[in-house]
Amino acid sequence: MPYCTITEVQGQNPKRTYSATSTPTTTQVTEFVTQIANEIDSILLGMGITVPVTTPTELVGFLELLNAYGAAALAEMAMFPESTGPGASVHGQQLYTMYQAGLKRLEGMSAAGGGVVTGHVPPASFFLERALETTTPTRDNIWQDPKFKKGMEF
Repeated sequence: MPYCTITEVQGQNPKRTYSATSTPTTTQVTEFVTQIANEIDSILLGMGITVPVTTPTELVGFLELLNAYGAAALAEMAMFPESTGPGASVHGQQLYTMYQAGLKRLEGMSAAGGGVVTGHVPPASFFLERALETTTPTRDNIWQDPKFKKGMEF
């Protein structure tokens, strides 16, 4: 399920009009939206997140913008297929760069709801792990004592 619509893609390319006779056509742009959404969903599935994502709204908004960046980049590059030279679209290249940066940020996130992602170690605290114990840890060995003690004069 795509996270954005063709209207949001148009918002990223405000000087472009997509129609049945344009290059790319509205059908092609809709396919770009779906292809980008599939790429986003594959990353989310790899993180253990159920797709399509519907909550929290902040994440859905991020995915909507990311989907629009990717689809707008593909649409812009389809309109100007030359990779370099005077016909190349700098705007399309910028959109694609923003899309790739968004994918990297997405890959760096942990699973929604605080779940553990493979390879992710959650923060821990000795204090919290031992909160129910009534005694403090003992110091049985002299080598555990600090070499420089508080208030030591030299």
